[in-house]
Amino acid sequence: MAWSRGLSKNAAGAVLGVAAVVAGGAWFAAEHWPRPAAERAGAHWGLLKSYCVDCHNSADFTAGIAFDAMHPKDVPSEAETFEHVVRKLRGGLMPPAGNPQPHPERVQSFVGWLEDYLDESAAERPRSGRVGLQRLNRREYANAVRDLLGVEIDPAAFLPQDDASAGFDNNASTLTASPLFVSQFVDAARLVANLAVGVDTAALGSEVYSSNTARSRGTRNGRPYEAAALPLGARDGFVVTHAFPVAGEYAVSIEDMVRTISTTGVQYANRIVVTLDGKIVYETTIGGDEDLRTIDQQQTAGVDAINSRLKDIRFTVEAGQHEVAVLFARRTHAESEDLVAGFAEGVGASARMEVLRTRGFEIRGPFEITPALSAASRNRVFTCYPETVQEQDACADEIIGTLATRAYRRSLSPSEMEERLAYYHDAKKDGFESGIRTAIVGILASPNFLFRTDIAADSQSDSASTASASYRLNDVGLASKLAFFLWSSLPDEELLVLAEAGRLSEPAVLEQQVRRMLADARAETLAVDFAYQWLHLNRMDAIRPDPAKFPQTAGRFDPRPDFLREIGLFVDSVFREDRSVLDLLRAKHTYVNETLAWRYGLEGVKGDHFRRVELEDSTRWGLLGKGALLLASSYPNRTSPVLRGEYVMRNIIGVPPEPPPPEVETDLDNVAPEENLTVRERLAIHRENPTCNGCHGVMDPLGFALENFDVDGTWRDVDRESGKPIDASGTLPDGTKIGGPAQLRDALLARPEQFVQTFVEKLLAYSLGRSTEWYDMPAVREVVRASAADDYSFFAIVMGIVQSVPFTTRDLGRGEPSELSARSQTARSDD
Repeated sequence: MAWSRGLSKNAAGAVLGVAAVVAGGAWFAAEHWPRPAAERAGAHWGLLKSYCVDCHNSADFTAGIAFDAMHPKDVPSEAETFEHVVRKLRGGLMPPAGNPQPHPERVQSFVGWLEDYLDESAAERPRSGRVGLQRLNRREYANAVRDLLGVEIDPAAFLPQDDASAGFDNNASTLTASPLFVSQFVDAARLVANLAVGVDTAALGSEVYSSNTARSRGTRNGRPYEAAALPLGARDGFVVTHAFPVAGEYAVSIEDMVRTISTTGVQYANRIVVTLDGKIVYETTIGGDEDLRTIDQQQTAGVDAINSRLKDIRFTVEAGQHEVAVLFARRTHAESEDLVAGFAEGVGASARMEVLRTRGFEIRGPFEITPALSAASRNRVFTCYPETVQEQDACADEIIGTLATRAYRRSLSPSEMEERLAYYHDAKKDGFESGIRTAIVGILASPNFLFRTDIAADSQSDSASTASASYRLNDVGLASKLAFFLWSSLPDEELLVLAEAGRLSEPAVLEQQVRRMLADARAETLAVDFAYQWLHLNRMDAIRPDPAKFPQTAGRFDPRPDFLREIGLFVDSVFREDRSVLDLLRAKHTYVNETLAWRYGLEGVKGDHFRRVELEDSTRWGLLGKGALLLASSYPNRTSPVLRGEYVMRNIIGVPPEPPPPEVETDLDNVAPEENLTVRERLAIHRENPTCNGCHGVMDPLGFALENFDVDGTWRDVDRESGKPIDASGTLPDGTKIGGPAQLRDALLARPEQFVQTFVEKLLAYSLGRSTEWYDMPAVREVVRASAADDYSFFAIVMGIVQSVPFTTRDLGRGEPSELSARSQTARSDD
């Protein structure tokens, strides 16, 4: 039954079981079973000869492929090339649009045969791939210290931005550790240890926050910073998350608002409020009749007196991260208090009335320190507390051993434990808590915490004598990999206990743990972090709708935070309810607040709170109707069928088109600029070049189907630039006619395995911390086939991934097991 290797494990097992029952029956015959793919090549190989050899031959050698020199027996040895063939055929990119096309059923039959052949070949010599040492990214670091010590931090405040590869910022190839990184991780470790244990002394510090023209952007001490959204009732302001190293008294000083003796912005009273975690700690008024008289009578001294109300605003706060805001209270319910136009013809913006705004503020302190007596983090750290000096060392041994085991995701060797305790003994002369605090710094700055690596069970080696062998992860390695996949954090105690007992890899136990972990609140990271990156929504950071063309997106009506929140809630609902991942395309519900409901034309939704609503308009169903995707695939000033078509091909269909040749003009504004043409009409001229039509013939119909959605996600029937009615019709490579988002969705769902394969491929890459490669595709298809029996449920897909060859094994080169231990030997010097 060699052919069964190409089936899913469940399907193959079922077939073999039936064979055992009916083997003696009169009807049983070998020809009733599918033959190995190699024996079926004659019925399929001719497609390459008929449609591909004209370009891919020994003479032209297009893309470095010569099918005329190949035979079916070459498929296993040329697996990388033929995986590329499968992807191109699945996406309709080959043969190129405009060339003779095989019948869709013939293409489907050929692809099915070729995938069977590739999968059968891979089953004989499965390839795992490998991930080198993988540094925790910022998100994982923050989650890990939260779960280990109960300390919430903003990692962007202390650690540099993580680079992404293949769309994901947990890719090991980009998570390097330069000397600058090491220094910043040590600084972060000291801060986290201080927050977790508390300190009796702290140097007076200062941090300056400055806003810029974008409400959600700013700088912290000159570095870029993401500010939070303004609360209801605020017309302007700046909200930041600040890390207070110790509990005590601090001060806010707001930048001068009255800068000269002119009365600009102070003609009327401006109520200014300072809040801490949403509670008012100070308020004052700048402007109005009294301040106008002060400026008039006292001139510069009066200006200084008014600005002094904004200085040295004292408040007390507990150690940790807290939200500090300086806000202007709204005076009216108007959209803006700015003067939107001059009163006289020719009066420009420079002559318009200006309102006071928050340009920035400084947080200083601590001036007085409040001793930390009890906090959640101290309860997490001090599992014991010595009453006498004689009890200190034993208690320290318990605390440090517990924390280091969780932090390293495994038990410590005696030498490692001795090394951790050395930090405590070096500092305990300054007190027991000082020793514990220093030991925590050592744990958090150690490579054993900051780096992840797959821990191989050596006894599972296929061939220890070869230069490269395939190893199965042991249970401890599996626990760490599982936790960072589903939680982006450390394994918890339950997971580690099962792993240490060698039970986690038992199928029933593994399934129970995956269900438990997906039900945990920490699994929201899959919806937020994985989905945001899979869908390239980080692109929205650089794309804000042009307020000159989309005034409904200006100021506090910036739609991007709402769009992201909607996607996070929507995707989480599909995952958490264990629905079919096809519901990501077809689900009839979403989550909106009042502003987003207005954009979508929904009535009866009031307030800023997001709530679940059922959508009657089928154009809004699933991801394709969500504002986040529509904005991420647009330009700031106009829609782009090309960008949207490419977006669908890359992220939904999973077949990214080739980049345009360097000599081809890609700026449509340069196509017949003197004529009043729609984008569709300009693309028609562009596609007259056969080189361009090869990709645009596939991409453009996908983008045209979404053209009724404007940049900001609102629906429109008329092209904004030309004033002509929008034509959303198109023809897909297989001849399917579509005419809008609903028909596009139906066309995608007609081939459900294609979207599911894209989803699985992206989720596998996220789970592994590396890009998926051609040799991973048999495992991807195995997960897709196995989950089909459960209508592609999210749980079935996750289970398929965590049981797959790439997830549970790795290719390990000679000498690699010593890599992390070598780093560990330098841990003290790095710390």
